[in-house]
Amino acid sequence: VPFTYIDYESNGKLWPGIHQMFSAVERFQVVNSYGLFRRMTGVGGRPEVVLEGSYDKQSWTEIEFMYKPGNVSAAPAVVAPHQPRLDWQMWFAALAHHSSSPWFASFVHRLLQGKEDVIRLVQVDEDKYPFSAQPPVYLRAQLYKYWFTHSAESGAGAARWWRRQHVQEFFPTVSLGDPTLDGLLAQHGLKDKLPLKRPVDAFLPWLLSSVRQLSRPFSPHVVLWSLYLVAATTCLLRAMARRPRGGAPPTRHKAPKQQRGDQGEKNGQLRRKEGREAEEKGEGRTRGAADGEGPRGTKRRK
Repeated sequence: VPFTYIDYESNGKLWPGIHQMFSAVERFQVVNSYGLFRRMTGVGGRPEVVLEGSYDKQSWTEIEFMYKPGNVSAAPAVVAPHQPRLDWQMWFAALAHHSSSPWFASFVHRLLQGKEDVIRLVQVDEDKYPFSAQPPVYLRAQLYKYWFTHSAESGAGAARWWRRQHVQEFFPTVSLGDPTLDGLLAQHGLKDKLPLKRPVDAFLPWLLSSVRQLSRPFSPHVVLWSLYLVAATTCLLRAMARRPRGGAPPTRHKAPKQQRGDQGEKNGQLRRKEGREAEEKGEGRTRGAADGEGPRGTKRRK
């Protein structure tokens, strides 16, 4: 019963006897509907924001992301253990009005400016970004709902993974200098500010910049999997290097045996020393007794 709360229509279709049984044991909290996402948003269709760019406000081109659903013919990407932050935030933005996600206006602003670092969050491969040669003049965003297709819906042409339905406009058409865009940026304090001044010879910024330049040609999940593979290979090689290579197996616990032998030898020397001392004491007592018998014997003879 608790799990049908995800879809209230399913909850109402349950047999009344099941509801009665659940009500009888509900106070014991045997089961519940708690979860990371207690109520999934994709039951009635997965909401997705689709960005579109144009040079003339007439012909619009969709901007594809690396991971989130967009192109209905693109298969869902397998990215674990990478967490694509921007694609994930785009899904949260689709759950409410764009004013609930102030960062979205700044994101659109950076794409209009053609900021390379922001574009790389959308697409690492420049060939897959439709405005790599020149930034778009206009940008807008539409809200769709996505569903997985069934095998019968794919058709004879290109296989379609998704079917979608347009819901409404998510973000209005804007351009650089547009009053609507400038007003949103000013409202949330996202206007351009002077960059922070760092020392020219700072080591950490230089190191991070160098690593970033080296990893630019690769997708984030490829970089992560490469690091994991290198770490696993290093551990394997170290384990193999510790194994003996042919010949007689090394004598184990040699040091403890030697220590026990040394200790036994010390104990033997100690026992021999104690034995000699005991013998010397015994001889001393014997000589003392012999010296005392003479006078006593003389007295008895007297």
